[in-house]
Amino acid sequence: MKLPNPIHNTHYSLSTKICLFLLPFVIGVFVYALGDLFLQSRRMLRQEAIERANCELENTVSRVGGYIKEVETISRNTKWQLLDNLTPDSLMAYTRRAVLLNLDINGCSIILEPDAFSQEGQFYSVFSTRVNDSVMTACELENSNQKKDCYRLVREYGEAQWMDPLGDNHQNEKTASEIIASFYDPIYSSEGRFVGVVSTGLSLQWLSKAMSAYKPYEHSYCMMLGKEGQFIVHPDSTILVSKTIFDDVDPLTQSDMIALGHEMMSKKKGFMRVNIDGDPCYVFYQPLEHVDWSVALVCPESDIFHYYNKLLYVLFPLLGAGLVCMFFFCRKIVAFFIKPLGTLERQTCYIADGHFDKPLESSRRTDVVGRLQNSFVVMQESLSKYVHHLERVNSETARYNEELKQANLLAEEAAKRQTAFLQDVLHQIRTPLNIIMGFVQVLRDDYTMISKDEIGEVTETMQHNAATITRIVDMLMASSAIDGRKNIELNDEVTCGAVISEVVTFYNARSPHVSDLQVDSYVNDEMQVRTNKEYLMKILNELLFNAKKFTTNGQVMLRVKTAGLMLQFIVEDHGPGIPFAYRSRIFTQFSKINSFSVGLGLGLSISKQFAVMLGGDLWLDDQYDEGARFVLEIPIK
Repeated sequence: MKLPNPIHNTHYSLSTKICLFLLPFVIGVFVYALGDLFLQSRRMLRQEAIERANCELENTVSRVGGYIKEVETISRNTKWQLLDNLTPDSLMAYTRRAVLLNLDINGCSIILEPDAFSQEGQFYSVFSTRVNDSVMTACELENSNQKKDCYRLVREYGEAQWMDPLGDNHQNEKTASEIIASFYDPIYSSEGRFVGVVSTGLSLQWLSKAMSAYKPYEHSYCMMLGKEGQFIVHPDSTILVSKTIFDDVDPLTQSDMIALGHEMMSKKKGFMRVNIDGDPCYVFYQPLEHVDWSVALVCPESDIFHYYNKLLYVLFPLLGAGLVCMFFFCRKIVAFFIKPLGTLERQTCYIADGHFDKPLESSRRTDVVGRLQNSFVVMQESLSKYVHHLERVNSETARYNEELKQANLLAEEAAKRQTAFLQDVLHQIRTPLNIIMGFVQVLRDDYTMISKDEIGEVTETMQHNAATITRIVDMLMASSAIDGRKNIELNDEVTCGAVISEVVTFYNARSPHVSDLQVDSYVNDEMQVRTNKEYLMKILNELLFNAKKFTTNGQVMLRVKTAGLMLQFIVEDHGPGIPFAYRSRIFTQFSKINSFSVGLGLGLSISKQFAVMLGGDLWLDDQYDEGARFVLEIPIK
C-alpha cells in the first residue's frame, strides 16, 4: 500500500497559500488596467462609428445632389435646344427625347405664354411622361398650366425653382400613382422676353428606391424631408408627401422626433439620438444645396455600435481567462522558489513508487536538505544496479524458455511434415507403379486377345505413369541438390526458336492429349540468350506440364516477348485457376491446393529458385482470371 507523502502535501499547500495571499493585489491591478483599456477602446470605437456614419451621410447627400443636378441639366439642355427652333412639333420632339434618353426622370413639359402659337390657340403646352416602358407625348390647349402657382412664381421672379409636391399646383400629382417633384426653368427669347417654362419631373418613389438600395448598415435607411417637414423620401412609400415627421408624434414622449424635425427644417447639419418605434437610433442629417430639402441617415444603435457593444461580450471572458492565467503563473513562480523542497519530495516518491532505474538529481547544497538529497541519490544508484541485474536474469531466462518452446514447435512441425511428405511420396509412386503392374499383368495373360489400338493405349498409359515416377524422382533430386547450390554457370548460348521448338516437342509427347499448345512469339527465332539451358528447359517444361494437367477445356498459350533487357516466357491456361487464398504460398515447398492431386508440391518452388539462379524471376499474374498465367523472366545477356 502506498503511504501518503506529507512533504508533497506541505509543498502543495505552501505554494497555494502564497498564491492566494498575492492574488488580491494582482487582481486589483489587472482589473484596473483592463477597465481603463475597455473605456478607451469604447471611446475610440464610438468616435470611429460616428465618423463612418457621417461619411456615409456625405455619400448619400452627394448621390441625391447628383440626381438633382442631372434633372436641372436636362431642363437647361432642353431649353437651349428649343430656343433655336420654337415650333409646336419641335416642342413635342424635345420633351419626348428628354424622357427617352434619361431614365432617371419621370416626365418633361413645356408651358408657353398665351398666344405663343396663335394658329394653335391662345394657350399651348406640351408634355411627355413615362408610362411603364413607353413614353406618352401630348399637348394641352387649355390655360390650366398657366394658372398654376409654380408657373406664376417662375414668371414673376425669373429664376429656376424646385417646386414642393405639396403645393397647390401639385394636387393632381398627389393623387396620381407617381408623386413627382418638378424643376421649373424659365425660357427667355434672344430679346430677353419671357416665353414660357421648361419643367422636368423626378419620381419620389423612384428616388426612395434608389436611396433605400444604399444601406451602409444592415438595418439602416435614408429619408428626406421637405421644407414643411413632409417625407419626400422614405422606405414606406405610402407616407410620401402625405405625412410629415410631426404626424402621429406624442409631444410628451417623443420630443426628440419633434426636435429632429425642426433641426432638419432649419437646414442644419448634425446628428441626434432618437427613439423610433421604441428602438434607439442615431439620425445623421444634412441639408441639400439649392433646394429646401434635408437628407437623414437613420442607423439603429445596435448596428452603428456593433463592435462597440461587442466589447461587453469580450470583457468578461477575457477577465476570467486573465484571472486563471494570473493564478497559474503566480503558482508557477512560487513553486520555482520552493523548488529544492519539491526536488526532495519527488526523489522520495520515485523510491516509494519503485522507480529505481530513473537517475535522480544531485544537490550542490551543503545543508541537511542537500545531504539528504545526495544520500537518496546514492541509495537509488545501488538499488538500480541490483534491480537491473535481476531484470537481466529474468529476461534471459524468459528468452531461453521462448527459444526452447519455438524449437519444440518447429521440431513437431518438421516431424509432421516429414511424415506427411513420406506418405505423399509413397502414394505418388505407388499409384503409377500399381497401374504399370496391372497393365503388365494384362499384357502377359491376354496379349493375343488385345487389339493393336488397345495395346497402343496401354503402352501410352504405362509410359505416362513411368514419366510421372521419373518426374517425382527428378523433383526430389533437384530439391536435394538445390539446397546446397547458390550459383550456376550461365554459359549456354541458345536461340529462342530452338527453345520454343524443344518445349513444343516435349509438350506434345506428354499425355494426356486434351489441350493444344498455341505459341505466340514476338521475338526473332535467331535471337540468342546466354543462360543455363538445362534449368531453363526444366522451368518451361514444369509450367507447361502444370498448364496441360489442369486444362480440360480450351488451350494452353506460350508467349515469348522482350521487356527491356529481359526476355519473358508467359504460360497461360484456361483451367480452374488458383484461388486467391493460396496465391501467397504457391511457391512454398510442399504446398498443394488439393492434397489428393498428383505431385509433391515442389514443382513451382524449384522453378522459382531456378529462375532466380538464372538472374530472373517467376511470378503469377494476378490480373488474369480465366485460368492461371505464369511469367518467367530471364536476362537476355
